[in-house]
Amino acid sequence: MKGSASLNILLIEDSAKDLQTLTKALAEEPDSPFTVQTAETLYDGLEALSKGGIDLVLLDLMLPDSDGLASLEKVREHSPHIPIVVLTASDDRSLAAQSLQKGAQDYLVKGYVQVYRDLLGRSIRYAIERQRAEEAVTAAHEQREQLFFSIPSILIGVDDAGLVTHWNGIAESMFGIPAAQMLGRPLDRCPLQWDTARVLKGISDCRSGNHAVELDDMKFRRAGGQEGFLGLTIIPVKTAGGPSTVLLFGADVTERKWAEQERARLQGELLQAQKMETIGRFAGGIAHDFNNYLQVILGFGWIIRSKHGKEPEILKDFEEILHAAESASGMVRQLLAFSRRQPLKPQLFDINRVIKRMERLLGQVIGQTIRLQLQLDAAPLIVKLDPTGLEQIVMNLCSNARDSMPNGGTLTLSTSRVMRDVAPYVRLSVIDTGVGMEPELVEHIFEPFFTTKERGRGTGLGLAVVHGLVEQHEGHITLETAPGKGTTFHLDFPLQQLKEPAAAIEEQPSEPPAEASAESSNGSRRRILLVDDDPSVRMLCERILNGAYAVTAAASGSEALQALQKDGFDMLLTDIKMPEMDGFALIEQAKKLKPNLLVVAMTGFLTREMEQRLISGNGVFEVIRKPFTPPTVRVVVDRCLTQARS
Repeated sequence: MKGSASLNILLIEDSAKDLQTLTKALAEEPDSPFTVQTAETLYDGLEALSKGGIDLVLLDLMLPDSDGLASLEKVREHSPHIPIVVLTASDDRSLAAQSLQKGAQDYLVKGYVQVYRDLLGRSIRYAIERQRAEEAVTAAHEQREQLFFSIPSILIGVDDAGLVTHWNGIAESMFGIPAAQMLGRPLDRCPLQWDTARVLKGISDCRSGNHAVELDDMKFRRAGGQEGFLGLTIIPVKTAGGPSTVLLFGADVTERKWAEQERARLQGELLQAQKMETIGRFAGGIAHDFNNYLQVILGFGWIIRSKHGKEPEILKDFEEILHAAESASGMVRQLLAFSRRQPLKPQLFDINRVIKRMERLLGQVIGQTIRLQLQLDAAPLIVKLDPTGLEQIVMNLCSNARDSMPNGGTLTLSTSRVMRDVAPYVRLSVIDTGVGMEPELVEHIFEPFFTTKERGRGTGLGLAVVHGLVEQHEGHITLETAPGKGTTFHLDFPLQQLKEPAAAIEEQPSEPPAEASAESSNGSRRRILLVDDDPSVRMLCERILNGAYAVTAAASGSEALQALQKDGFDMLLTDIKMPEMDGFALIEQAKKLKPNLLVVAMTGFLTREMEQRLISGNGVFEVIRKPFTPPTVRVVVDRCLTQARS
């Protein structure tokens, strides 16, 4: 190197963007100032070389008047003693090897220059030193030892007896072992913390095949104890009697390896996110039709139960049917909530009632080998949470607990009242007797995409979603665990106060209310235009409403608009997801025809965007989510008509 003198660099590059990036990187190099001369074509580059004064060439292989290795060959032929660093946008190992064979001193991927600030300057210094080392070896054998200590990469010499003959300064600093402790000792007995067996095999292959052997990404331990990766090239040194010495030439490639691992990790996270998006789209796609099927089962089950409820055996059978339908509906809600395609709606309720209601479903989730026990506080514990969000929290925590008890155990859900910062909170604890966790795992347990499960069994999102939901509801989550001692999650939510009994929050009327609001001011029955493309759902809604209202059913948006043009209606009760014309378009057209028309929407699938679109500016009075019970739709219709009249 020239020490403090400036190095004259010829940059042959036709891309203005790359020129700017490379010249900026050279200008920011602190230790070795560079003077940069540029050329956009190979012809201009050769002209600059002819004038002399160039210390090194940075050569792009793809030029307007020449491309590929031909460019390298022409520069090497023109100026055989000037080192060349090949620049390319492609991370092609085969091209890199060919470039080095054709006379290049180094091969750089342009994208790495922006990531590693000192990479370009280091490569330039390396290329110049390598060029001079080659010339020195060719010129005189006695200069080789000195050059070994000046080349900025590992250089280790091993003779045919396996003894270390050369150990340069870079090797000393990297491994923390002085040359005095290495020279003359068998390589396999030296205190090197690397893959000795792999290195010895590489040396054997190099000698037997009389060719260079590359050892990529070999783990080693630095002088300070940090783990890293080495890239080694083992080269045979030819003598009159055949190859007797090999040189191990290499560099610390830890930063590049970490960059590759980080890129792989990010790609993995992207794939996981895309997978979750696919799950969400799938859930949204099936939710509407599936909820329609459940709607028919649940609705007609209610109607039949109301007629035959006095017969105990029939009542018991229908109770099981209705429970199964409600459980299936809950599973759809949880799938939509997990994929974040259902808006959160905080409500006031007794957390004990929700946990008790989930008991049967949780028993199915954890399996028969795990005993589920509930230890719920005797007093009502009122919280303001989204019920679906709470179900998702509990399901995720119980699923994790199940996986931590492969041989069975006990899962306990307990509730209690606690104080945090002199404020009352409701504590929900999920306690398992599983394998527990190491402290180093606990530090990352709530990070997205972090999972302790085997590949393919976990997304790494469950606890991250739990943590996010708890924080969204102004709650706190803490963890107690130790290997072999099980795991306990404590979830604390602000305790709420109610003016009316907690039981009134979740109860739905078992029978439809009185039909006081069913008549209009002139004494005639109020008219409802019912729109749903599913004939079974239309039939169900007609059965629910016909006794109190005059119901006209339509199977499509266009049929509904025709009915609106002919007759007057008090309410439009319409499904949202329909073929040809969906509920949004129907509501918009209906409002143009009848600006004062009362609108109630029904849907089996509702996202935040859909909810905002319905509520803001569309004149929708209320949204009924499928599957609903007959009392629910009667209550909503009666209330909306009563409020509209008042």
